[in-house]
Amino acid sequence: MLKKAWSKLKSVTKKNLNRFRARQAVRGGLYNGIDKKAMAALRETYDGHRCQKYQDRFEHSLIRNAERVFALGLNQVKGLRIFDIGCGFGYFMYGAKQFGHQPVGMDLDDAYLKAVTDLLGLKKVLHRIQPRQPLPDIPGGPFDLITAFATCFDNAGFEGQWGLEDWKYFMKDLSRFMAPGCKVFFKFNQYVGPGTKSGIGCRTVTTDLWEYFRSLGGAFDKRSMEIVDAPLRLKEVIRL
Repeated sequence: MLKKAWSKLKSVTKKNLNRFRARQAVRGGLYNGIDKKAMAALRETYDGHRCQKYQDRFEHSLIRNAERVFALGLNQVKGLRIFDIGCGFGYFMYGAKQFGHQPVGMDLDDAYLKAVTDLLGLKKVLHRIQPRQPLPDIPGGPFDLITAFATCFDNAGFEGQWGLEDWKYFMKDLSRFMAPGCKVFFKFNQYVGPGTKSGIGCRTVTTDLWEYFRSLGGAFDKRSMEIVDAPLRLKEVIRL
């Protein structure tokens, strides 16, 4: 009980510290290179788009993505090749780029999202991920860090929610783009099914997925999961 409480306290403290650093960085100019007038023009052009909320709450969105940069320690190293799946407007990639990293994103072929990432000078592959279908060629790899925040391609909680075999295929295919020692960081949306639990003490994925990701060395913190040296862990599991 004490160990669990201590672990939770450390997690909350780390999150609060990263959020504080993110606020300081944003207000200190981390995103000052973004042309806000051009962003406002795009907002008007694509009024009514489902993603406009991320521009309407601009500073909040920047702080949230800067927090991800600090949570992953990207302020402490330079030159990582990063592949961000479901990159959206690219605020995370832009923040990472300011710390000397080389990000490449992937998202749907959407005019608004593409217009923003183009404005921010970011590299992105346009592609819709489908279950048990290979990813296209991704420039800039192999990658040292692969991220996905609030995954949508797996249809968590909806019809067509990915199962174990879908994820096994995806992870094996994704390994083609991993540099030695590559870290994988995913934040899931809430799954439904056996073993899942929302709210306090949540388990975001089904029991079979939980066991699979744990077999890869996946460490869960609420809806987030991190795998250190994913290529090695995948090779070990595939051999079994």
